[in-house]
Amino acid sequence: MIARRYAGALYEQAEHSSEVEAVDDDMNLIRESLVGAPELVRFFASPVISREKKSSSVKALFESRIQKLTLNFLLLMVEKGREELFPEVVRAYQSLRDSQMGVVQVTARVAKSFDEEEKEALLATLEARLGKKARLVIQVDPSLLGGIVVKIGDTVYDGSFVNQLKSLRSRLEEGIYTAE
Repeated sequence: MIARRYAGALYEQAEHSSEVEAVDDDMNLIRESLVGAPELVRFFASPVISREKKSSSVKALFESRIQKLTLNFLLLMVEKGREELFPEVVRAYQSLRDSQMGVVQVTARVAKSFDEEEKEALLATLEARLGKKARLVIQVDPSLLGGIVVKIGDTVYDGSFVNQLKSLRSRLEEGIYTAE
């Protein structure tokens, strides 16, 4: 809830100063930085590290790479003691922008990693079915054995081998399996 309010406030400021696209890029850079360095997330979440040290770290990491508006926003969050919310605010901002632009978040769990061609084919299929632009996140989960599990919003489509085997077992146990 708090993260959404911060994300909304940042968006309003960006819109007011006509810097929405630049702030979008900044938030993508911050997201990539946080995802690529989990120790950075732990650093900002740590209550034993002073706000001054966190502020100087924000400046050192981002001052030359992001808009002044975004930098000031991050520094304000540190000043207010909300820096542990950086990852949540980035997600909330991206979610806000996605909904404004009609982009649907899709998560696909697969047994083995996709190459770029497979990822693009899946994305094209999803966008054609949804009739909307999709942001695809692929997660590798070897326990699936094969197939794919797609989550769109609150809806899950389970096409994994594990699920198909469970379904087959259930139908065999109930005696309703018919050979095709």
